[in-house]
Amino acid sequence: MLKEEELISAVVEKHRRFLEEDRKEFNDLGSRLNQIEEDAKNLKNSRIRMAERKEVLKEKRQQFYHQAEALFEKDLFPKLDQITANKLKEDIKRLKGQIEPEEEQKLKDSFMEYLHGIVRAAGLEESFLLQIQARIDEAMNSNLELKKITESEKHIEEDDGSKNEEISKGKSQHKWLGIKIKNHEEALIYWEKLKV
Repeated sequence: MLKEEELISAVVEKHRRFLEEDRKEFNDLGSRLNQIEEDAKNLKNSRIRMAERKEVLKEKRQQFYHQAEALFEKDLFPKLDQITANKLKEDIKRLKGQIEPEEEQKLKDSFMEYLHGIVRAAGLEESFLLQIQARIDEAMNSNLELKKITESEKHIEEDDGSKNEEISKGKSQHKWLGIKIKNHEEALIYWEKLKV
């Protein structure tokens, strides 16, 4: 049988040990939550930057196609019959549409092959063809970057969802540990008074 003093000392020691363990867990969890919240904030900022970049790329892509069309209007269409000019306009319209980069590459290859023959027949120099190709290539690069950003956004969205879930669980555990620590502190004060 333990004496009352020994029993109280054992209870005090138990509460001190629990208090130490819980405080350590509380602090570790708090640090981890802060890091996760910081990561979530960074993800949000990345999503904002990506959305802004996507808008720039969409505009840039259309601008390059518009520049190619302007070159056609100025230098090529006046030398062509209406049917050929309309076909080129339709081809450009398809290229400008919202299509995957792989599809855009296929359309561009067949378009440039077709255009090469038309440019020669119209008596234009190779530099015209190179200007058109440069603008279409830039438009395609924008589309490729758009696709990469869209894929990155999907991963970020998944990460963001898991971080929010982790934060939610972590906060409730952190709150529970805070209550547990408070209870041990109160119990420790109570038992230490009896010890004296």
